[in-house]
Amino acid sequence: MVEMRHKDSAQEKLDLLNQDPQTQLLTAGEMADYVDKARNWPSDAARKGRLISVRHAGKTYYPAFQIDPVHREPWGWVSTMARILTNEGVSGRSFTMWAATPSPRFGGDTPAMHTRDPDFMPKAAADLAEL
Repeated sequence: MVEMRHKDSAQEKLDLLNQDPQTQLLTAGEMADYVDKARNWPSDAARKGRLISVRHAGKTYYPAFQIDPVHREPWGWVSTMARILTNEGVSGRSFTMWAATPSPRFGGDTPAMHTRDPDFMPKAAADLAEL
């Protein structure tokens, strides 16, 4: 029963991300369209550690919050964060769940809403270290 509530909570957080175009989870095709690149770009970029992917319900998604909406490129922190996640054994899904959870370090906002802040990476690293 506890596990079911955990899954419901996880789905609720992912649903919350999907309510905002800046934070929604995109399929590979949607991400490729969003950044105006080839359809295989998201999976290639994720495999090379340049993009964070999320496995959920048997499908792969890419959080839009890792893309600068003006320049349509991954934020500078994405490849560093992808490397940290890999080194620490943290899944892209866990990272995305964290990004969808309000945090005192981000003024009570979700971290996903602060990806353009210059201090995003130090705050994120500090928050994630406490998980």
